[in-house]
Amino acid sequence: MASGIRVKINSAGARALLTDPSVAADIMARAERIAASARAKASPDDMVNEPFTAVESSTKGRAMARVVSSSPHGVRSQNKRNTLLKSIDAGR
Repeated sequence: MASGIRVKINSAGARALLTDPSVAADIMARAERIAASARAKASPDDMVNEPFTAVESSTKGRAMARVVSSSPHGVRSQNKRNTLLKSIDAGR
């Protein structure tokens, strides 16, 4: 192994990357793809709400997105089939 290698992180640059609008857009697009994949895996239902939705949940320090069960049907699908876990590859 190499020894003596030192890395110094540029804090301002890292912070700028974490809050950049294009990074936030990419993260949200990935969450939308995961939600679409999860919706496709859920059984058909006549409810008004989609079973899974992507939600932007950015904070002051970084861009984030979540995919949530947005109806009782989505909650049942997640509990019974682990739908969100099986859909995670769609975010690549």
